[in-house]
Amino acid sequence: MFLKKIGILSLAKITGLFGVILGLINGISTPYLSSKALALGLTPSSPLTALGYNTIWIMPLITGAIYFVSGIVLASAYNILAKWIGGIKIELAK
Repeated sequence: MFLKKIGILSLAKITGLFGVILGLINGISTPYLSSKALALGLTPSSPLTALGYNTIWIMPLITGAIYFVSGIVLASAYNILAKWIGGIKIELAK
């Protein structure tokens, strides 16, 4: 059995959700790690430090949008290539 086609919107939604989750982790960790670096007398080098705690909501939006668009591109590319080479072989159990 071969995977002949991937639903473009369904893959985009899943990858977008992964992007939101990773963006939230990044958005939470950036201000926390920056404050720890400042407490140690180090200068944080990330441009995100200028956003401060706004990264908690900005990063999930930006990362989610980037992953969503990436999902569209990847699903479209897979569907085109699968027509030429036959897709990915999968084995399903009952």
